[in-house]
Amino acid sequence: MFRRILVAVDESTCSERAGRFALDLAKAIGAGVFFVHVYRFEEGLDPARRLLEPWAAMGQKMGVQHAAEPVKAEDTAEGIVRMAQKSGCDLIAMGTHGREGLQRMLLGSVAERVSRLAQVPVLLVRDGEGLGLPERILAPVDGSQVGRPAFELADELARALGAELLVLHVVPPLPTPVGEPWAARGLPVFSWEEVRRALEAEGQAILEAAKEQAQAPRVQTLLRKARGQRASEVIVEVAREEGVGLIVMGTHGRSGLERLLLGSVAEGVAHHAPVPLLLVRSGLGEGRLRLSLVPYRWPNAFRASR
Repeated sequence: MFRRILVAVDESTCSERAGRFALDLAKAIGAGVFFVHVYRFEEGLDPARRLLEPWAAMGQKMGVQHAAEPVKAEDTAEGIVRMAQKSGCDLIAMGTHGREGLQRMLLGSVAERVSRLAQVPVLLVRDGEGLGLPERILAPVDGSQVGRPAFELADELARALGAELLVLHVVPPLPTPVGEPWAARGLPVFSWEEVRRALEAEGQAILEAAKEQAQAPRVQTLLRKARGQRASEVIVEVAREEGVGLIVMGTHGRSGLERLLLGSVAEGVAHHAPVPLLLVRSGLGEGRLRLSLVPYRWPNAFRASR
């Protein structure tokens, strides 16, 4: 479970929601919180310190071990990731506006870059309604090794928070062939219906294996068919219908042309999720941010909590 949570804060409402959610989570699991505000070289240090003061006061009021520090960096995302590595935090929490389309391409997304660079899970919190600790946690699974760490973390969080674990498998859609059934002379007829049934059976087997592995006290499995929908749309739809308070899922952390061609289920969920999304990356060996850092010197009270 998480020991130290880095919370990246600014003056936005989604940042405030992320900070409050992270504080509640830290208090529930006994973790410490490290508040960080990244400011640019042309900005002053004092405004950054003033922005952090209320968060430090809130951490003290809640009885959560905490520290706060302004970080000077020209690139906000890299500043956040560097500080997470330097301070030994094992979770990054931050707000995201969930931009998409041209707006996201022009403005960029700090949250998106952090989720691709970070070597630890990233918790994204969007603007929306009030938050609280989740009573139901949604864990989408596809049976791959990529999603295994995310599922195990979702199960661990459900146990720690006393939440119900909802395990979801989305059966991918198949294109409707023209003129079905068909066959070349002497060849067997290809049956799309058999393929559909096989995919559903595979999905059910994946859910049963996940339920057997789960250790949460309450586990529910859900099999949904993506009828003309993207997998990300189905996940968001289920999250709304089932009233979950947190989504935990794996991501490849793809970037560049590969991401544009293949798309990203996690990215689609991040843009539309009605609740916080915890992303757990796989394959961190290649393309990650490589840094040589001096270990962060924690305050005595915080350092003793390790």
